[in-house]
Order: sequence, then C-alpha cells, then structure tokens
Amino acid sequence: MYQKNNQGYSNNKREVIVLPLPEIILNFKKDPELFNETAKKCAEIIFKAQKETKETQIRKFYDELLSLNQRAKTQNWEDVLPFVKMLNSKVSYAKARKVTSEEFVRMISSCVTQVNTKEELEIFKLFFEAVLGFYKGSK
Repeated sequence: MYQKNNQGYSNNKREVIVLPLPEIILNFKKDPELFNETAKKCAEIIFKAQKETKETQIRKFYDELLSLNQRAKTQNWEDVLPFVKMLNSKVSYAKARKVTSEEFVRMISSCVTQVNTKEELEIFKLFFEAVLGFYKGSK
C-alpha cells in the first residue's frame, strides 16, 4: 500500500492505494506466461510496495513453501494440505505485524486458494520462484 500526497508517496495516511495484481491462474497451460509476464508483474507490484513487504518475509514464505512441497513428495497429501492452507493465516498475521503488504497477502491468498493437489503445489512453488527471481532482478 502507498499513501499519496501532493508530492508523491509518503507515510502520511491521506489516501491509501492498493496496487492491482494480475490475475493469477496456477495453470501454465491456461496461462503460458505464468512463470514469465504474470510473475514479473507480481514481482514489480510487490517491489513497489516493499516498504510494507520486508525481503526477509518474502524469503520466509518461499522457504516454507519449499518445505511444504518437499513434504508433499514424501508424506500423505491429506496431512500436508492443511499446512498449505495455513499459509493464509500466516500471511495475514505478517500483514497485521506490518511486515508484508496487502499486495503480497493477495498474491499468496490467490495461490493458496487454488492449491488442492500436489501438482498444484508444485506449480505454486515454481510461480513463487519466478516472482522471487524477478523481485531480486528489480533491485
């Protein structure tokens, strides 16, 4: 989120602007640009909101996603899925602590909502990896 004043963006709480994310469809057959343009647009928006989203938080969520993806390969999927869905509450808590932006919360939430299989979790991981790569390239 950004606060806008006459001189541009500041910490004053005059007007809060939430940047719109592109539609995220975790299906690279329906969205061939998922790991390219879609990920790049998400990264740019999250980078613009970096005052709210700490890089350590982005990495923390990515690392947790990697761990869940690895667990899904070796454990019963029904035992892993609830922890994937729990990412929503964790990102909401991070937002309440003011270490993530609304844009980051919406990206995670959009992806978590779509994950119902191991394969979808793998696509979420790859999408997040692409976002992270573009995010790092934005610096």
